[in-house]
Amino acid sequence: MCVTLAIFITATNAQTSAKFKASSTVPVANLHVSKIHVSELPPLHINGNSAQAHTQGLLVHQNGFFVTARRDDVNPRRSLLLWLQCNPKVQKENCCMSKKSWTKVWDITPTSQPVNWSGILDHPGGFDSDGENLWIPISQSRRSGKTMLRKFSIRSLIDKGDATPSDSIIINDHIGAVAVSHTPKRLFAANWDTMIAYELSADAKLIQHYKRNMFIQNLPNWSIAVQDWKVHKGFLVASGLDKSSKILGSHPRSVIQLINAKTRKISAELRLPRRELGNFAREGMAVFDGHIWLLPDDLKEENKLYRFQFNELLKLRGEGLRLKN
Repeated sequence: MCVTLAIFITATNAQTSAKFKASSTVPVANLHVSKIHVSELPPLHINGNSAQAHTQGLLVHQNGFFVTARRDDVNPRRSLLLWLQCNPKVQKENCCMSKKSWTKVWDITPTSQPVNWSGILDHPGGFDSDGENLWIPISQSRRSGKTMLRKFSIRSLIDKGDATPSDSIIINDHIGAVAVSHTPKRLFAANWDTMIAYELSADAKLIQHYKRNMFIQNLPNWSIAVQDWKVHKGFLVASGLDKSSKILGSHPRSVIQLINAKTRKISAELRLPRRELGNFAREGMAVFDGHIWLLPDDLKEENKLYRFQFNELLKLRGEGLRLKN
């Protein structure tokens, strides 16, 4: 099944959201590096050979870790979905250390696309689950690219090793990350650098789209480029890089924000330290078992997974820490 969702942006209809009040304060804190735990993921081997892929999205599930990535060491490049079977809730570090290889690596590059599209769909994005399915955007690797948003049954992936999509939605924009809300049933999609955010119904109907400065109701100068986001207990947990020109190039840009999915107001913001290899929030992020999990680096022979307590973000809602205007 394939549904076409044609989205065209104009100066007029891009700001059709309701008028809202300008600035209010958002509690902000810096996460200390000592709060972050590190574990290892298996090396990336495909058909017995070492491979390399550019990480995009992460989902931590009771049945293990799912990762989307673009394989970059082949031509043409390919969209991958990886699965590491384990139970992160009871194992955590040992879940990763005891595994010598990924349980499954699927090539999910679409084999067909509209005839007027040029360029392969080699760029999977940040993704989410509705409890039964993974919703994965697969795009062309350019800002003006197109996207197929595809739905994959988790049960089919785990039980049968079958990565045949059960549904496809065509979107005329590069979608870098998708989050799924259960109540109400909504899909939130962010395009390249989150210049535009989309709100869709579960049956692929466009409900609303917002320019960056219109999406967050209590922070009109919202400047995060979402890399991955998830809906968790009524909150949109957004992970990405702060693109504000006020931040110097050498300073950390990694941000995790807690956004009320109904009101689109930020409740709290956590800023992460910078690593030697770059920013923590530059690629995959997941929420599971009271932790926020991060996978910032390309997949290769050595792969590190990071996590910290979700409460580091939640507790800011009741504390008068540094306020952002």
